[in-house]
Amino acid sequence: MLGPLLVRSGAGWTRIAAGRQRLVLAVLLIHAGRTVSTEQLADVLWGARPPRTAANTVAAYVMRLRRVLGGDALLTRGSGYELAAGEGEIDADVFERSLACGRRELRRGRLEAGAARLAQALRLWQGSGPALADLPETPVLAARVAHLEQLRLGAVEDEMGALLDLGQHGEVVEELRRLAEESPLRERRWELLMAALARCGRRAEALETYQRARRVLRAELGVEPGARLCAAQRRVLAGDRMEVGWRPAGRPETERRPPAQLPAGVAGFTGRAGQLARLDALLPAANAPAVVATLTGPAGVGKTALAACWGHRVRDRFPGGQLYVHLHGHGERPPMPPAEALAGFLRALGASRVPADVGEASALYRSLLDGRRVLVLLDDARDAAQVRPLLPGSHGCVALVTSRDRLTGLVARDGARPMALGVMSDREARDLLTGLLADRAAADPEAAMELARLCGNLPMALRAAAANLTSRPHEGIAAYAAALAADRLGGLEVDGDPHSGVRGAFDASYATLGQGARLLFRQLGAPGPADVTAAEAATLIGGDVAAAARLLRELAAAHLVEEHATGRYGMPDLLRVYAAEKASGTGPARSRRATSLYGAG
Repeated sequence: MLGPLLVRSGAGWTRIAAGRQRLVLAVLLIHAGRTVSTEQLADVLWGARPPRTAANTVAAYVMRLRRVLGGDALLTRGSGYELAAGEGEIDADVFERSLACGRRELRRGRLEAGAARLAQALRLWQGSGPALADLPETPVLAARVAHLEQLRLGAVEDEMGALLDLGQHGEVVEELRRLAEESPLRERRWELLMAALARCGRRAEALETYQRARRVLRAELGVEPGARLCAAQRRVLAGDRMEVGWRPAGRPETERRPPAQLPAGVAGFTGRAGQLARLDALLPAANAPAVVATLTGPAGVGKTALAACWGHRVRDRFPGGQLYVHLHGHGERPPMPPAEALAGFLRALGASRVPADVGEASALYRSLLDGRRVLVLLDDARDAAQVRPLLPGSHGCVALVTSRDRLTGLVARDGARPMALGVMSDREARDLLTGLLADRAAADPEAAMELARLCGNLPMALRAAAANLTSRPHEGIAAYAAALAADRLGGLEVDGDPHSGVRGAFDASYATLGQGARLLFRQLGAPGPADVTAAEAATLIGGDVAAAARLLRELAAAHLVEEHATGRYGMPDLLRVYAAEKASGTGPARSRRATSLYGAG
């Protein structure tokens, strides 16, 4: 794995010629000892549009790999496959074990043994390229590849530091110069080079090295050198010995390894090409100010799925790591206090202490982000006040905030760039159902389109319907759609998981409203015009026009109504059904009816 993907057989090292077979093997390698389903492999190979023969094709790829690996290496486990690799059979695993052993030796003061084990670990790499260098970049592989690359960079620096402590500054000074120029944003390399030069009696070159590092950091990241590099300059000026070689491992491992907290991408993610392109356009240059963006929309529209998908697509643009927190802005749990979210971020960044004061914790958080390009995904925010302490300040960083609220305060005060997410287009909804239901949707496309219409093209509703149909393999889409037409919200509940149903998601949004907005929302569900003005809304609730206008704006901010034309507000299809249910008080009865209509399992 450490370089191009190669397999050892009786004839020596062999490259798997077919690209898709190589990709299947790579996925099985990074999950060695665990079962990988056929669906997971198909998703990596073909994305949201696998062929009808995907399972058979994957099986054929596995059969050909068995001829190379041996029959006992690839095991069939139910509807998936497992790579059974013994100890020492995967070079990436050997590398990690050797690296850990070398660092243990260094911590015990056995510098020669530690440096030798680190050198042994680094010799496993083939060339200077990344792990799995001959494979396309995919979200499934990216995290493992990035992790191994960070370990390699750290291992090289640890080895050089140990050799410095062994008094070999003259032997390593030119190698350290090459390493610093190769990765100029890694400040430790400049620090080690300064130490080697100073110990060789070349103080002027050591000071020029500091200035070179400072110019690079300012040009590329717009930041000044960090505290350790600045301290190294002061020690050179003072004529100190520059003890900056091997650093005892008293600090948390997270400080040496960037956090990678993005949630897993949603299987079968479909569409949203325009929104992904708009998010790509937000990416700042390395020396540009931090960007804050809001991704808002109604419950179930797919905000988190889109944010996670985009995060995995661009994670290589954020070598400082990716931070994620679910803020529980809408749901049964109370919203997460900013102090709790900050505590999690600080621990992930390697902080040795977590201040109790929110202001102090936020300041420490921004300090730890200084000089790093980090993606911060703040999911399901309740309001702007919950988010502000969590925003990064460093150049090159991006904070993406998802919420059912418009978060207008972040736009007005913090310069956030807003993006509203609506329901899927007819084509996207059809493609999503086809991806989730495969042959069943293809066999009855008209029924699939009717199902998408009944789901209001809402991603959560489409996935709930697909999940229910998947659990009932003998029920046709047309029959399910006919039953759903009689009870839209009840039919979109997910057996055994009420929080995954549409009604539960709408309940969470409704719960955030004030009493006046709740009253107007219920009135808008009554039979009548498809949209209303403020004057018409005032008539519905028996109030004045100004008060009705404020309530409509509150509903629009919570994405429970849409202003689709100036001064005219309407509801998406499923929300109107929900509002009618709230107005008539038939929710529980409808839930019981859904249970009898669709069964308990």
